Amino acid sequence: MKRTKKRFALLLSATLLLSLLTACSPNGSNGAAGTAPPSSAQPSAPAEAEGDAARIEGIRDGTYRFETPVTITTVTATDSSFKYKNGETLSDNVHTRWAKEQLGIDIQHLWEVPGEQFATKMRLMLTAKQELPDVVTTMDIGLMNELIQSGAYKDISADFDKYASDRMKEIFSSHPLIWSQVTFEGKHMGLPYFANAGNDNAVMWVRQDWLDELGMQAPATFEELEAFMQALLDKKPGNTDSIIPLGVSLGSGGGHPNPLAGWLGESTWIFGPFGTVPYQWNQGADGKLVHGSTVPEMKKGLEVMRDWYEKGYISKEAGLHDENKLAELIGQGRVGVVVAPYWLGSWPVPDLQKNVPGATMKPYPIPTENGKAGARDTTFLKGGMLVREGFEHTDALFLYLNRLFAGVDKEPGSEFEHGWAEDYDYTLKADGTVSTVSEDIPEGSVGVYKYFLYEPKDPFSVLQQSADKGKLLEQGNLTEAEAAALGNPDILKAAQIVVDGWAKESYWAPKFLGASTPAMQSKGGITTKLEGEAIMAIIYGRKPLEDFDKFVKEWYSIGGEQMTKEANEWFDSTK
Repeated sequence: MKRTKKRFALLLSATLLLSLLTACSPNGSNGAAGTAPPSSAQPSAPAEAEGDAARIEGIRDGTYRFETPVTITTVTATDSSFKYKNGETLSDNVHTRWAKEQLGIDIQHLWEVPGEQFATKMRLMLTAKQELPDVVTTMDIGLMNELIQSGAYKDISADFDKYASDRMKEIFSSHPLIWSQVTFEGKHMGLPYFANAGNDNAVMWVRQDWLDELGMQAPATFEELEAFMQALLDKKPGNTDSIIPLGVSLGSGGGHPNPLAGWLGESTWIFGPFGTVPYQWNQGADGKLVHGSTVPEMKKGLEVMRDWYEKGYISKEAGLHDENKLAELIGQGRVGVVVAPYWLGSWPVPDLQKNVPGATMKPYPIPTENGKAGARDTTFLKGGMLVREGFEHTDALFLYLNRLFAGVDKEPGSEFEHGWAEDYDYTLKADGTVSTVSEDIPEGSVGVYKYFLYEPKDPFSVLQQSADKGKLLEQGNLTEAEAAALGNPDILKAAQIVVDGWAKESYWAPKFLGASTPAMQSKGGITTKLEGEAIMAIIYGRKPLEDFDKFVKEWYSIGGEQMTKEANEWFDSTK
């Protein structure tokens, strides 16, 4: 506090004493009792508000730094992909030092355990009423729900609105279901965690060399697809024996049958045009959730698959083919058409090209029926980050997140343009170029993102960037080196197909994204088994199509009714 140095020499002793007491008082004022004059040590309310606004803005744009370090505690589920260098640990590494030096944030790991032990240890902490970590990131939806329902973790809605950067808000508003896994009674009880969207979405891959030999165009409709598959059987292009016109992985799932929705060789696209996607919960016309395999629209898709099976378009051994076996058959050159992810061009198509000279597969949109196309949309929601109730520094947490999310786009000249840490996940070579090749990085590459409290990601960026590269490639005017640098042209084209499919609403997102409900846990096994057996029996012709109605009735009676009730209760809680 500023004090005047001027003293009066000639004052009565009582007056002098009073003056000294006043000078030492908190107000330090000659004014009336209880009144303080303006002072640089006590800013006015507008000045305080202005200072807080500047602090919030600094947090949002990631430039703020806490002068007195703020501690954020967490716990971590580890696996074999966690690697360290330079004698570092999870508690002391290039990332924790960056957070402390750049942001004034001290990240402390209370403990770390292998992933399979994580849920048990967290539940023990909760039961024993131990001090819980400030933040927890988990992909275990059941555990996440338990932590939320315990009341130990908080609604972050207001904190997100106040502190999240524009880029974060853009990402977290990019899909209508993006908050669904962490929303309870309208409250955002955590920050959703992402995988890459559309990773397994349906793209039709066709043997281009066989199309060319037969003088046919890529099929765009079910009718054209049937014509192509029949031509494969009749004309045997390439003098190929044992052609499988349509590769499907009806053996997917093993002991938990998933014959129509495997990650390679799926068949949901056969049902989508008729109004349903099996093996997921869809929203019906009445707004309620319904299991996609149990609605009347399934019949038409099953009729088509049985017809194709009888005509030989689908292998008689398809029920023994899981995704890996189907990939092997593709590599052997036996499959004419397969509906599979956009990345099929990286595996197993190269095996096909190696094993069968001149052979290749090219990507095309899934075919339509009556002008409609539809298939499942693989989910990108994988759990979330929870923030402890009573944690006082959500501002520090969002400062940390904002700074990391600024690196998602890797803009030229930005802090994370090349990677998260030099000589960890990238290096600058002697010639000035950047390399992410492990052999070029001193002591090898390390996944720095594994040390993060939360891995920042735009779930749609990988596919969108690949699609953008595909469009650039189509425009031409590139040198051979420039075109090669963009990547595999077939994968880029397939990415365009998925992005276009989103725009056309050809992919159906599952509407139930919560943890398994009690009925799903107790009855899910027998209902799934019944579902797989009924579907396979109808496709194989062992049971008539009319038996589908019997299957639906039995499915509801042995647990499906209660599962549907609980699925809708969860769905209603997210609104």
